Amino acid sequence: MSGRSRTIRPDRRYALLALYQFDSGLAGDLDAVRAALESVDELGDDGEGADLSTAAARLEARDPERIAARREEIEAGLSLASMVWEFRNDADKAVRPFTAEWPVHRQPVIDRNALRLGWYGFTHAGDPVALVIDETVELVKTFSTEKSGAFVNAVLDRVAKSGASEKAQ
Repeated sequence: MSGRSRTIRPDRRYALLALYQFDSGLAGDLDAVRAALESVDELGDDGEGADLSTAAARLEARDPERIAARREEIEAGLSLASMVWEFRNDADKAVRPFTAEWPVHRQPVIDRNALRLGWYGFTHAGDPVALVIDETVELVKTFSTEKSGAFVNAVLDRVAKSGASEKAQ
């Protein structure tokens, strides 16, 4: 990872975690996915839970405004994940030419869903390609394998440059 710290939008982080749940068979049970996301400690950009070893940190974690904000982040992530999931076949079709060695069914679940999330970000959500790729790469560096960042970066870059993003709209 580079020396600089990057911030990842919370909705994108929760969307990836929700997509993992969807891909594991819970796509039809939003309540179960929501409960799973709520049970996870608040995650930092490093994928680690909050350090609640001090009284001040524990007090802040129980702050009603922070709890409400976190619920909003989770709901935004679920909403984004639902839209990405709806277009997953289009995303898989767009990345297929660039993943011949690793077809969708052989990709790690996080990588597969990160590609879908990234593709959706620059084809349907209107997010800048560079921002989408950067945040998606940081997510897989946090939640997937050592080589996943390079894989996701290369595939999303090729998809964006191929014009597949314009064809999808």
